[in-house]
Amino acid sequence: MHVIAAKAVAFREAQTPEWRSYQGQIVRNARALADAMLARGYRLVSGGTDTHLLLVDLTAKGITGKDAQEALDRAWITVNKNGIPFDTKGPMVTSGVRIGTPAVTTRGMAEADMVQIAALMDRVLTNIGNASVEAAVRGEVQELTSRFPLYPERLT
Repeated sequence: MHVIAAKAVAFREAQTPEWRSYQGQIVRNARALADAMLARGYRLVSGGTDTHLLLVDLTAKGITGKDAQEALDRAWITVNKNGIPFDTKGPMVTSGVRIGTPAVTTRGMAEADMVQIAALMDRVLTNIGNASVEAAVRGEVQELTSRFPLYPERLT
């Protein structure tokens, strides 16, 4: 019965104008992030996005999805290595990364913040393995996320 109750609550919440607005912002953020990544020379598997996700093909950059995920993790940016169509690298290495916007949208970030996130990601990926760049970006990520706390009501 708890599963039925959870679904009922979720369906009720999904009917609210606030939920629709939130979902719209997630997609706007994903599109802004996609545009910012494209502007920096990254290839998106679908050319853009109509959802909350984008899949970035790193083949032309000479970076594996695994290396990108690990470097971005060290800079406190979370992505997932992900296979791309016709990937030759296999599921443990991959040629791409998957990026989603629900988490940052939940924190209150908007389109301008997606441009900053793309710039931070690009700095790490164009300096792959550079510990000083990763540390500098980690500091900027900390500053960005501190402006958008997960539980702002606890700060008062």
